[in-house]
Amino acid sequence: MEINTTEWFPLDRYAPARDGWYEVKLTSGETAFSRFVDGHWTEQPILVFTHWRGLSADPGISPDTEHMDAQAAAAQGVRAVWNAFFPGIEGTNPSEE
Repeated sequence: MEINTTEWFPLDRYAPARDGWYEVKLTSGETAFSRFVDGHWTEQPILVFTHWRGLSADPGISPDTEHMDAQAAAAQGVRAVWNAFFPGIEGTNPSEE
């Protein structure tokens, strides 16, 4: 299934209008997926990205949910690996040290 995405939007100038999954452009130039919920990106600061785009140019048509379930599992795996290599970073605030 081909996904009809929106254009890329700069992260520092625009935020999504609705909650959901978005494709993001990492600082390395690769792409990944992140979820936008209640005005916040769920995969930051783990994923450092500069742009985002919607997965469906038509908001009435949802993207392939099976594909997004796989991406969600991958994102959880990335977070688990990050936590394994950098224990204690999650939930800490450097200004409190």
